[in-house]
This record gives sequence, structure tokens and C-alpha cells, in this order.
Amino acid sequence: MPAAAQTTGPRRLIVQTALSVKRWLAPATTLFVSHQLCEVAVPVVVGLVIDRGIVDRDLPQLAVWAAVLVGVFVLLAWSYRAGVYFLVNGIQRAHHELRMRVSERSLDPRGFGDRQRPTGELLGIGGSDVQRVAFGGLLFVHPVAELAAVAAAGAVLISIAWPLGLAVILGGPVFLLLLDRFGRHLRARAEDQQRLTADSASLAANAIAGFRTLTALGATGRASRSYAEASERARVAAIATRRAEAWFVAVSSTATGIFVVAIGVIAAALAFQGAITVGQLITVVGVVQVVMGPMEALAVNVGAVWARAGASAKRVLSLLEAPYAREALVDTKRVGEQHVDDRRAKGTEPALAVARLGGEHLRDLSFTVERGETVGIVAEAHEAAELVQLLGGRIHPTQGSVTVDGLPLAEVDAASLHELVTAPPHAAHTLPGTVAANVVGIGAASRSLHEAHEALDAASFTDVLDQLPHGIRTPLGGAGRTLSGGQRQRLALARALAAPAPVLVLHEPTGSVDAVTEQRIGERMRAATASRATVVVCSNPQLLVRAHRVLVVRDGALAAEGTHDELLASNADYAEAIA
Repeated sequence: MPAAAQTTGPRRLIVQTALSVKRWLAPATTLFVSHQLCEVAVPVVVGLVIDRGIVDRDLPQLAVWAAVLVGVFVLLAWSYRAGVYFLVNGIQRAHHELRMRVSERSLDPRGFGDRQRPTGELLGIGGSDVQRVAFGGLLFVHPVAELAAVAAAGAVLISIAWPLGLAVILGGPVFLLLLDRFGRHLRARAEDQQRLTADSASLAANAIAGFRTLTALGATGRASRSYAEASERARVAAIATRRAEAWFVAVSSTATGIFVVAIGVIAAALAFQGAITVGQLITVVGVVQVVMGPMEALAVNVGAVWARAGASAKRVLSLLEAPYAREALVDTKRVGEQHVDDRRAKGTEPALAVARLGGEHLRDLSFTVERGETVGIVAEAHEAAELVQLLGGRIHPTQGSVTVDGLPLAEVDAASLHELVTAPPHAAHTLPGTVAANVVGIGAASRSLHEAHEALDAASFTDVLDQLPHGIRTPLGGAGRTLSGGQRQRLALARALAAPAPVLVLHEPTGSVDAVTEQRIGERMRAATASRATVVVCSNPQLLVRAHRVLVVRDGALAAEGTHDELLASNADYAEAIA
């Protein structure tokens, strides 16, 4: 099932985004139409000033038309300024609303059923792509005003000499259709460039997030080469896109110039023959010069702006309409909480049971974890990432099952998974608010504050608290920029330790922490997780040595099992992985 209502395509998404702020774009369109009509009216009034005031030497007429000219200039200026106000507000609101839709879909606990999207891709879609789609709303303001200017210019020219007006009115639409056809190549280039740029950003984000793991595996060089190759492809595509866009603008500007100059030459010939007056000649030349701008802008808006917006709309739709990895099946509150509590009390089921689990990288993996037990798992980076997502219920396995206290995660509503399993993301994120709010939530009571202190102590964050001006009540600021990467990771670990779920799954929880702090965390972890089943997926000997058991996964399957010391003495793969 798609995550959002199906649309017919990228163009409709752009239209829907613009219509969502029509109360802003409608007055903006009206004001810009007024501005463009005033632009056309200026040479018309100047021509009347010349014919009726100067040529006829009529001072009253000269004064009247001079006053009209001043009024047109005032209306022209204020229409533009007010139009910009409404347009900017409308575009920003459309940008915000679409960004919120993309953020909600990206953060939806039901995940993505087609494929996993890297952080870099999500950031690219939620950033530049959403912005381009929102800016597609410009196509419903400026082109309307520009078409109004072309139509008004055509009417003025018809009133002076009908062949001139007919050439503008009939030639303009044909000209735009030809430009739209020519712009298809540019749209294809824009799509390729945005896709390749997103791919390179995704590689960079993933490499930074998994730097510790890549270093442990000796794969930093390969990751750097992969990023360099992706970045080079994006650079070549960007140059090709800009070259195509430059050609498009150059061709459209040249064609527009030839079209408008031809009309001016015809008007000059008519004036030379005496078919039109001097004032009308000035009007024709002025109107032609004025209409050149709207016609060129029409070409650019219909071509370049539409191409970028359409390419980005495809990427946004690929996210918004992606199927869910899991549907709302059964809420844990509706499967009988008392029944689950009874099984926990009797100990009839292990806290966590993994049976014949399989996925894209894993195959036939089985193990159990009892309450109070800590199990370490050593696996390749791609296997580890998939295992954490499967244990956290964020994706469905292709085979087998994951159960918590006998309850299959596949039957649990996505919004209720946190009641059974805490599996924080590998990246350490902070939330707006105080240190306490980051650990136990906003509005924490005194008991919750006590739990927060215990979790922070287990995560070895107390030395940071001593340095903060208000201790646990210190606001962290935007994105936790007051903390270092290691401090943010310890705070994220404290948040996971404070969560009440019976199963805790950690993925390289100390990857950004120094060795001394890492040892302290390892010493305190077992006591902090004594009442729950804990799985630590990592290659850190400080954590693995304190696990009750360690599982070694190779080629997606269980290859060895034992304590840290046993495996270190008997398993060469394990010794190499944690070296």
C-alpha cells in the first residue's frame, strides 16, 4: 500500500503543491498581472503624450496624459512589491508543507517496503528536491502575468496595425510549444544530474556515519574511491545539465529577439509609409521592447524551471508513494497485555527469539536472548545494519521470525514497536530541549529525572553534566551543537538505556567515544541492562568482553558462538574482526 494518496505524476504534484497555497498565489498572480499590464501601458501612454500633447501642442492634454503616466508608474511599482510579498509567503508555505509531508514519511515507523533509503538520499529529497517542487509554484504566477503582457501587447498592436498584433498573438503560443519540445532534453539532463548528486551525497553521509566500522574493516580507502567516482559522475552530469540549460536559454533568447525585432522593423516601415503616427511608432517600439522580457521569461519558466521542478517531483513522489514495509496489523494493547505479562512472569518464552531469520544479507539465523542476558554479535557492516533493522521491526524478514516474549514483531502495530523493542538508529541524534528531555522526554517528573541520572551515569555522561551550566536541565540548542560527536553518542545511549522496552538492541553504541570512556561504559552496561534482554551489534572488545555470549555471523549465517575469551582463542575470523 502506498504511503500517500496516489497521484498521476510529477506534474500533478507540482500543481497540488501550488494549489495548497492558492490564497497566497492568487493575489500574487493578480498583482503581477497588474504589474505587467502597467509595463505595457507605459509606452502606450508615452505615445499618447507625444501625439495628443506634444505634436498637437495641447497643454491640457499633455498635463492629463503626463498625470496618467505618473499614476501608471506608481501602480507598476506597488503591484510588483505587493506581488513579491504574497509570492514569497506562498512559496515558503508550500515549501514548509511539502517538507513536513516528506519528513513524516521518512520518519514513519512502518518504514519503506521497496528498498531502504540512505540518509543522504532522504536529506536530498527533503531539502533541494522539495524546494524545487515548491518553487514550481512560480509557474502559476509569472507565466500567467507574462501571458497577460503578451496578450495586452497584441491587443495594442492590433489597434495600431492588425498584422503586428496578429503576429504576436498567433506567433507567441507556437513559439512556446516549440520551446517546450526543445526543453525535453533539458528535463532528462536535470533528472540524471539530481539523481547522481543525491547518490554521491548518500555515499558521503553513510561513510561518515559508519566511519568507525569502515576503519575497523580497513575499507576506508574503498569508501573514499566509491565516493570520488560518484562525485565525478555527479560533476559531469551537472556540467552537462548547465550546458544544456545554457543552450536552451541562448536559443530561446535569440529566437525571441529575432521575433521581436522583426515586428519592430515592420512597424518602422509602416511609419515611413505614413500608415501610423510618430507616437504610434514609439508605442510599437516600446511595447515590443517590453514584451521581449515576458516572452523570454516564458521560455525560461516553461523550460528550465519546469524541468528542474519536474525532475525533483519524481524523486519526491518516489518517497511519498513508496509502499510500507509493514502495515498496522495488531496493536500490542489489543493482543492482551495481561497474557504477555503472564508469560514473562512464568518464563515460558525467551525475551527475544530469532528463528531461521533471513533477509537481503542474512540467511537462516537463529538465536535467543533471555532477560538479564547480554549477547554480542559481530558481523559485516551490511549484515549488522540489516540485523538491527530486523530486530527493531523496521523491516520484514524474507523468512523466519523475530518474537518478543512470544509475540511476533510482524503482528505488532508499527506505532507500538517501541513498547517491545528499543533499537535506536546508528547515528546519534539529539532533540530540541534539555538534557533530561533528551533522555526521558519533555516534562519529566522527579522519578523520571532519577532514571535519567542513572542512564546518564551508565552512559558515562556525568562528566559532561558537570561542565554544563544547569546540569541535566541545560538546553542543548539546535541539533545539539554544544556537544561533541562522542558526547551526543553517549547521550543517545543514555536515552536507549532509559527506555522501558524489554528488549534493547544497540548498534556500535560507542563508535565515536574515546577508549577510556568506552571502558567505563563497558563496565557499567551489564548492570544497566540487568532487567532486559540486550543485543549489542559491534566490533568493540570493551563491550564484547562483558557480554554473556558472543555470536559471529559470516555470510549471513551463524558461524561461531561462545564467550569473548573463547572466541578470541579459537576463532581467527573473530580475532581479526575485533582487532
